[in-house]
Amino acid sequence: QFRPLLASARAGVQDASLADPAWPRVQAMASALPDDAQSVFLLVAHLAVVLIFERGDCGTTGLGPRSWRPIPLGVALASGLLVILVPAGVLLVTGHASFEQMPAGAWGPAALNTLLWLAAPALFEELMARGYAFGAIQRLWGAAAAIALTSVLFGVLHIWNPGATVWSVGAVTIAGVFLGVVRFTTGSLAAAWIAHLGVNWTQGAVLHAPISGLSFLPTPGYRFVPSGPEWITGGAWGLEAGGAAVLTLLVVTFLLLYARRAEQSRPPSRLG
Repeated sequence: QFRPLLASARAGVQDASLADPAWPRVQAMASALPDDAQSVFLLVAHLAVVLIFERGDCGTTGLGPRSWRPIPLGVALASGLLVILVPAGVLLVTGHASFEQMPAGAWGPAALNTLLWLAAPALFEELMARGYAFGAIQRLWGAAAAIALTSVLFGVLHIWNPGATVWSVGAVTIAGVFLGVVRFTTGSLAAAWIAHLGVNWTQGAVLHAPISGLSFLPTPGYRFVPSGPEWITGGAWGLEAGGAAVLTLLVVTFLLLYARRAEQSRPPSRLG
């Protein structure tokens, strides 16, 4: 029942976005993204692994009942928004970026449409990089190995994106470290997915900027245009490949690890 509902929702926001001159390009480029069927297939594969090899324990996949706690999900979403909004604000204030006026359009339907288009690819990549493989590596060799190996895989998944360079793939790998730390500190693949979706949606729907070299989404009213050096702004690849975003990713990653360590070192409370 999920896919017909999603298709109906997409059809509704697409109808509201048809007036946008970028819409034919949206459909053409989005056809290259992982779709709902691929994400559902990976979810089913994870469920099969849990039932066959893990005796029903979802902990290794990061999709157990505790993975959906509201506070970790909220922290993940806030982190995903911050790692884009903070560097974007810095670039705007320092004159390394500006907003360019675009043809008027309905922001709300376009933002919802962007969310629907980006949800499945983000879930696909998280299942690939930080699903069961992450949990299995962590169990065998520890969290550091899981974060490192899956982050390299995450970077490799983006080699074929338009305009990919050694620098952009390296920056995406660092983004993978951030998402891996979200997965590790929360124990939740859902949190990593929410953080990933937050990063992409903020670039595409809030700033109307490219996402990992892909620039195909509608830009009603305005778009974010970098004007500084590409190594700072990310250029045509998107903010995530810029030094400003990489630095923010590293700072937020450190804060997540620090918060987890502080929580673990806190003495247990005594009631009564």
